[in-house]
Amino acid sequence: MIDTSDPASQADKAEKPKQLDEVQLWVGWLQQAAATGSDVFQLLRLELRLAIADSKRLLVLSLLIIPMLMLTWLSFSALLAWLIYLLNTSITEGLVALFITQVLGLVSIFLACKHYNKSLSLPLTRQHVRRLVGAQNCDS
Repeated sequence: MIDTSDPASQADKAEKPKQLDEVQLWVGWLQQAAATGSDVFQLLRLELRLAIADSKRLLVLSLLIIPMLMLTWLSFSALLAWLIYLLNTSITEGLVALFITQVLGLVSIFLACKHYNKSLSLPLTRQHVRRLVGAQNCDS
């Protein structure tokens, strides 16, 4: 008998298992990538749930901080006024010290508001737009 198979068909038969192995590797890699993506998404979802719960707790704590800060400021002011009263034995000077402490606190708050209010007008963006418009006007 004469072997009728040609060498090209034998090469194709040898090539097919290699291609199948490569396809199986790609399928395995894609399955692992999908599983990893699913795990990362689940972790993100759980972390977001935890962050939302913690943000509620932070809101409650920040609401508790406000009266505590106010009481601390009043205690400091009263202590300073009492110290002035003890040093000078004058109630008027102690009350003036209390008043001055409160006024200084208000002035510092107003100055901070004025400083931060400037950034609300977006000065850098406005300056950039003016330059851009000025450059376009010069070009035309």
